[in-house]
Amino acid sequence: MNTNVAVASGASVKGAASFLSRPVGWALCLTLLLGIGILRIVSTYHVFNHTIDEPSHLACGIEWWEKGTYTIETKHTPLARISIAFLPYLAGVREVGHPKDWTETYPILSADGHYWRNLTLARIGVLPYFVIATLVVFFWTKRIYGAPAALLAAAILTFLPTMLAHSSVATTDVPFTAMFGLAMYAFTLWLKKPDVRTASVFGVTTGLAFCAKFSAVAFVPVCAGAILVLYALAGNTNWRALLRTVGLSLLCAFLVTWAIYRFSYAPLNQFTKVPDRVAARVFGQSSSVTNVVRQITARVPAPMPEIPDGIRYLREQNRQGIPAYLFGRVKDGGFWYFFIAALMVKTPLAVLLLAALGTGVVVARYLHDRRDWESAAPVACAVVIMIVTMPTRIDTGLRYVLPVYVFMSMLAALGLVTLWNRRHHRTLSRVIAVLLFAWLTVSSALAHPDYLAYFNEFGGSDPSRLLVVGDLDWGQDLTRLATYLRENHIDHISIAYEGFYDPQSLGLPDTVKLKCGDVPTGWVAVAVRRARRSPECWPWLPQQQRVTIVGKTMWIYHMPEQ
Repeated sequence: MNTNVAVASGASVKGAASFLSRPVGWALCLTLLLGIGILRIVSTYHVFNHTIDEPSHLACGIEWWEKGTYTIETKHTPLARISIAFLPYLAGVREVGHPKDWTETYPILSADGHYWRNLTLARIGVLPYFVIATLVVFFWTKRIYGAPAALLAAAILTFLPTMLAHSSVATTDVPFTAMFGLAMYAFTLWLKKPDVRTASVFGVTTGLAFCAKFSAVAFVPVCAGAILVLYALAGNTNWRALLRTVGLSLLCAFLVTWAIYRFSYAPLNQFTKVPDRVAARVFGQSSSVTNVVRQITARVPAPMPEIPDGIRYLREQNRQGIPAYLFGRVKDGGFWYFFIAALMVKTPLAVLLLAALGTGVVVARYLHDRRDWESAAPVACAVVIMIVTMPTRIDTGLRYVLPVYVFMSMLAALGLVTLWNRRHHRTLSRVIAVLLFAWLTVSSALAHPDYLAYFNEFGGSDPSRLLVVGDLDWGQDLTRLATYLRENHIDHISIAYEGFYDPQSLGLPDTVKLKCGDVPTGWVAVAVRRARRSPECWPWLPQQQRVTIVGKTMWIYHMPEQ
């Protein structure tokens, strides 16, 4: 009897594995995973108001569609913003006033009286990138680790709370994650078979990654360089074919980028003053040669003036630094270990454990046989991303290294498959694999709908003592605050909040926005990012009894009359 049960059980497992390895099987499972992920994302749209960055992304995209220009804020490349603004533009959303920077863009969401419609349409523009990122993870993992691991990798990525959080808002991080992952996958295919087709695909996807976010300037070279080192150490000598097609890749990347910038151009002297300065220093300010150089730089067109302008903006922002909050400390310019720490507390522990196991398996295989460079690529990319972001002085959220989850999902899936296929202590290994996957599934489900504010077990009961900016509080709980005030018949409140909003569109009563140093009376709401990052502004706060916490980020107080 037991033998027959064992045989039947083994046959059913083999049958399931056979089904999942066929195109129909994995296509159905992948569709199901994507459908569940999209439903979870869409269900959060009306729970949370706009985050601090969303109006500026929408406004810049509307400018691109409406005027054919891209000037409001150039520190982000336009691809994600174009996607975000597409449906709102079709619905009739147009530029409000003449915003000069991102702080003046928030009225665009509610100017026509359809705040929630406009916000929802903008957020839908990010969904295709969630799908692309999942497909990249699936097909890349399938190529190097097999179909079962590929389905598990897709499941892990779509279960990650941080991935769901940033797929739910109209920002640039998931679009960049998708395009960057696609570019790196295309790079491995080009190395494997360097011809016109693979070179063109790599060039196009690299251009798309760059147009999704300026982070591509740092991430693409270091990740491609790390993969190239693995490729060389594997003994590959196909350098001539690569050199013959690299020019095509560069041309495709340039043309895609220029097309997304609407083939914009400007005089050379708007890009850089270096030729004019060199000529003046060498030949003198009033020299005829200097005048000729000035005339040339004033007339010769150069493409995409928005790019150097945006890079200068980011370089200056990075030079000045932004006050960062980590583990109860506020520090100008941030912490070199910020992203590592954020990854440790914002990633489900099951994924961390499985990714560590998968990394160990890959490293062991690679040390045994260096010819398997493709399998080692995810480890190399994840490591160099974390290294290259250490010196940055803009530590405002794990979202800046969101692409690392592409590689962690692949490695975690390999870890699961390794546990399942382990011959020694087979039953125990499979029980551990099932428990870890169940742990991830349950923790992901319990995080709904507060994916943005998710912390693993290390976060404890008050994760605001660890991280706040972008990883807990991105200004998303004003809608919940409005509901709380309405239910408690509160018709006036003072709010300490970092972003910009229209109280009427959010259903808020009479509100006063607190400035640093104010001592209010009556009902007060303090956003946790303000309380933690600027404690000197309201020294009275620790002495006050907190009434409640609305959502995950709004601390409510009732201040007596002075």
